[in-house]
Amino acid sequence: MLQYDLIIVGGGASGLSAGVSALKNGIKKVLILERNNDLGGNLNLFIHNGFGRYYLGKDITGPELGSQLIKDFKALGGVYKLNTEVLEVTKNKVVSYVNPQEGIQEIEAKAVILASGCREKFTGNINMPIHKYTGIFTLVSAHRLVNIQGFLPGKEVIIIGNNDWSLILARRLLIEGARVKAIIDNSKNGFLDEKSSQFINGFDMNIIRNHHVVELYGNERIESIDIKSIEDESVSNISCDSLILTVGYCPEISFVRKTNILLKGYNTLIVNNYETSVNGIFACGTILSRDKDIFNSGANGAHVGKIVADYIQKYMY
Repeated sequence: MLQYDLIIVGGGASGLSAGVSALKNGIKKVLILERNNDLGGNLNLFIHNGFGRYYLGKDITGPELGSQLIKDFKALGGVYKLNTEVLEVTKNKVVSYVNPQEGIQEIEAKAVILASGCREKFTGNINMPIHKYTGIFTLVSAHRLVNIQGFLPGKEVIIIGNNDWSLILARRLLIEGARVKAIIDNSKNGFLDEKSSQFINGFDMNIIRNHHVVELYGNERIESIDIKSIEDESVSNISCDSLILTVGYCPEISFVRKTNILLKGYNTLIVNNYETSVNGIFACGTILSRDKDIFNSGANGAHVGKIVADYIQKYMY
């Protein structure tokens, strides 16, 4: 069985940063396993400035940071496998994975970092009849459509949002020529704070608070929605040709369920200084914070990479 010093599950901002950090702190055999066909994760979606200060001392775009991290990871001797699905991580730090080239394989590590991030929940979590019409997207799928594939979801867009992703997407749509008819803030206490306001500084956005969607209308494609005020229960109609939903996120931890790692609830890892309840298995990035601190997951990964390097050198060498 092949052995590595460190195996990292996930090659997004946190996983790449953890790998680079571990290599810079003396760890030699580092492997990243990434399920997608490229490294970088959500960095590839965030084409605005505001990334990289923790690493380069200046703000750059997400793709630029991803490219630099990948370049440095390779230069330091790190290796990675793409299109690779992790099937299981055991308490003995044996990792099972599958990919088209190798089939099912098992490898072993002195330490494992879980940096697999979080995924959007399925749209069945939304209490709306969204199956009736086309033109309805989740937030991440809309980001991918605009920033990677180069298509607009529509020309008159309504976003149902409760986080900064919603604002970043709205700004991007406006720049590309779409009209954002409204952002319906469906968070409990409102998500637009001083920090969030920076994302839409200079853009005239119609943010509607204390409302929720009660009905959708259209023929084959969505044409309008009814929203209802939580305060006075009044109903108003807004026309649109596309609707973008924030459906929530859940950590990617299905492959560790047989490891008996302690969880809070069903899918929240319990960690102490980023180490799970299983000795030598650590976690970082949005697998812990979900979407709450997504723009700082790289800095978190770099910090955890140093912690894990110290762990390996202290207990293994």
